[in-house]
Amino acid sequence: MSNPKHLKDANESDYLTTEEAAQTLGIKSAAIRNYLYSGKLTTYKFKTLTLLGRREIEAWRKRQRKR
Repeated sequence: MSNPKHLKDANESDYLTTEEAAQTLGIKSAAIRNYLYSGKLTTYKFKTLTLLGRREIEAWRKRQRKR
């Protein structure tokens, strides 16, 4: 996994949990974790949560639609 960026505070509208990201992309949360471990997505840590940037997930979803 790439080095996660640690957040001191997190705006709920800017980040998604791995489960929320999986739902947004229509894939299983295990696939999201695999993407995180392979460094394909940016990881953010807030307290004990692993978060993903909402903008990055939306861009990923748009790329999937073009295929």
